[in-house]
Amino acid sequence: MSALEDRLLAVAGDLCRRTGKRPREAFMRRAVSTAYYAVFHALCRLCADTVIGAIHHKSQAWERVYRGVSHTGAKAVLTSSKELAAFPSEFASFGAAFVLLQKERELADYGPAPFGKYFADTESLVGQAANAIVILNNLDDSHRRALAAALLVKAR
Repeated sequence: MSALEDRLLAVAGDLCRRTGKRPREAFMRRAVSTAYYAVFHALCRLCADTVIGAIHHKSQAWERVYRGVSHTGAKAVLTSSKELAAFPSEFASFGAAFVLLQKERELADYGPAPFGKYFADTESLVGQAANAIVILNNLDDSHRRALAAALLVKAR
């Protein structure tokens, strides 16, 4: 079975496919939201796999670490130049994509105004989510550990 983030990206891709001349606003909203959650779940999985180990994915400890990542905490880490300095330069694009997708997800999920995203816009955001996950998955073990620590433990 593929990882949850892979399945979510597939759903996001399906939602932003053309279903006629004009996109259905609800489909575009759900595609953007689902793309963000694909990236968020990839981040949560990285933390749990790094701290507890992927082979323990059914344990309470693994789930606790997975659930320990917060949306606002992740944004704070991924926008901190001090935190990002410890990572390869290409990781900054992961942070930028995460923040953009989070902002667009909030508009998609909570914005009362017409969404205004069309096929190309939505497909671009889904593509950015897929690229961000590739960047995340290409981190070496030392950077995975550093990221998990930054996301799970508040610096004092």
